[in-house]
Amino acid sequence: MSLYDLAIAFLRSGLMGYGGGPSVIPLIRYEAVEKYRWMSDDEFGDVLALANALPGPIATKMAAYIGYRVKGWPGAAVAVLAHIVPSAVAMIALVGSLAALQGVAVVRGMIRAVSPVIGVMLA
Repeated sequence: MSLYDLAIAFLRSGLMGYGGGPSVIPLIRYEAVEKYRWMSDDEFGDVLALANALPGPIATKMAAYIGYRVKGWPGAAVAVLAHIVPSAVAMIALVGSLAALQGVAVVRGMIRAVSPVIGVMLA
């Protein structure tokens, strides 16, 4: 068990998971229980219950706990970073491309159409 294994496992779940924390749980389970055997199914269930009980994103809390359990604090940091970096890079790329294309009429129309929806959702 190495920090490299942790990074690869959570990078994979961060890249493949689409739809938020609950959709990533089976991917994390596969990596932690079946592939690397860091814990049993029962222990994974306990981790899931704990992650659900605490506030915040489920998948990030699971990554932190599993990383801590495998390699202590460095493992927790590596697991969390490996899990969130793909989403952060994708968001930066999306916002960058949106900023680069904001002068195009079609994109301006999309931004105008979406802005009130975002306002209502935030309210």
